[in-house]
Amino acid sequence: MAEIINTFIVLNIENHNEFPDDAYVDLFGSYGQIRLLARGINKANSKNRANLLPGCVSEIEYFPARKKGSIGRLKRANQVMTINFQDMSNITFTNKAINLLKNIKTDCYSVYKSYLQIIKRLSEGQNKKLILYLAAQCLNHYGIMVNSNSCVECNQSYDLCDFSFYKGGFLCSQHSNSQRWNKELKTIYYLFNDFDRFYQTATDSIASVLLIELKQHFADNGILIYI
Repeated sequence: MAEIINTFIVLNIENHNEFPDDAYVDLFGSYGQIRLLARGINKANSKNRANLLPGCVSEIEYFPARKKGSIGRLKRANQVMTINFQDMSNITFTNKAINLLKNIKTDCYSVYKSYLQIIKRLSEGQNKKLILYLAAQCLNHYGIMVNSNSCVECNQSYDLCDFSFYKGGFLCSQHSNSQRWNKELKTIYYLFNDFDRFYQTATDSIASVLLIELKQHFADNGILIYI
C-alpha cells in the first residue's frame, strides 16, 4: 500500500516489548488518533526520534494499516512546529494538553485546529489561557458541551447576564438572578467562538476563575482529568 503524508500532534512513544530498537508512536490528527510502529527509532542514529517529541507537531510519512485492528508503519517524521522545553511552563502545558487529547478517539478537526493555533502562543506567559481554551474545545468530544451562544433555558441570545457550567451554559436575566461582569461574559463567549479575541480579552484573573469552573464541570460529569 502506498504511503500517506499527514500532519499530526505527537502524543506518546511506547517502547516495543520484544524489539528494543522499535517503538509505537501515538499520533493525534484531524480525524482522530492513530498508532504506528516505528522501527529502529531507539537506535542512536535514528533521525525520526528527534522529530517525534510529545506535544510537538510533525509531518508524518507512513504506511497505513492494511486491515482493521492492525498497526501502520512509520516511514519518516519531520517536525514542523516545535516547543521550547527549556521553559518549564511549556512542559506543564504539554502534559496537560496530551492528557486532554489522548482520550479523544473520534473525528476532532476543531480540537486539532485549535491546538495548532495555541502552540504558536507558547512562551508568551499566557499558558493558563491556552490550556483553558483547549479544554473548552474538547467539551463536545467528552460529551459535556454547554450552550455557548444563547440562554440554556429559553434559547434567546440577548440579555444574557450569567453563565453556569452546571446549568448548561449562558442564562438570560429571566432565568438567573446573578449578574456576571460584562468582560467576563464576553470572555466566555470568545472562549467557545473566537481564539484570537479570547486571547486578547481574557485577563489572568478571569482565566483562573473559568479554569476552576471548567475543572469542576469535568469532575461533576465523572471525568477526572489533569488540567
